[in-house]
Amino acid sequence: MSGRLYLTLLAASLPALLRGQALDPAKLLQPPSDTWPTYNGDYSGRRFSPLTKINSANVGSMTLAWVYRTVLGPDAVGGFSPSSIKATPIEVKGVLYFAVPDHAWAIDARTGRELWHYRWVTHGGIHIGNRGFGMYGDWLYFETPDNYLICLNAKDGTERWHMEIADVKQEYFSTPAPVIIKNHVIVGTGGDSLDVPGFLESRDPETGKVQWRWNSTPRKGEPGAAQ
Repeated sequence: MSGRLYLTLLAASLPALLRGQALDPAKLLQPPSDTWPTYNGDYSGRRFSPLTKINSANVGSMTLAWVYRTVLGPDAVGGFSPSSIKATPIEVKGVLYFAVPDHAWAIDARTGRELWHYRWVTHGGIHIGNRGFGMYGDWLYFETPDNYLICLNAKDGTERWHMEIADVKQEYFSTPAPVIIKNHVIVGTGGDSLDVPGFLESRDPETGKVQWRWNSTPRKGEPGAAQ
């Protein structure tokens, strides 16, 4: 049986949006109004929008605008089937971008029409969920359950590169939405084993190479490590 996930949009009305992909980095420093460019909307983490057209007086009159259904075949994720969409879609210039483990989509925000669908061929890992994308210019970044950082072309969903973050054989898994800060793609991992402490890394948005790494549990020789 095919898996079916739904992305639903409720709206009183949507303004006309210009089609485009490139994200102005300045948008990441502003409270979101005409865009939602990162997981929390902006760096504050409040998930707050200053828009006022929808309010407590008219929210009851909202109606269904469209429903987009993803259909994943039985072998679509290598034997793993995501149960729900856990990502917060980002919206840039009229396009919604979201992901589930091993899959990513771009959807027209006005109509729900699929613009592209990307599939990652998994090497395993815990398919508990995926929180979505980070965006830098024309490029999108998301993590996979088997601990790869994927860079996609926002225009057509083609893969630019992929880089391993951690070894899935050590029981690491990766679910966060990358955060873009200037020319740094911040990624993170978790794990189910006490022997694999979590960490954050900064990756180069152009190449995917490591810029720096911070271990949440200090390793031997690092400040704060157990003696």
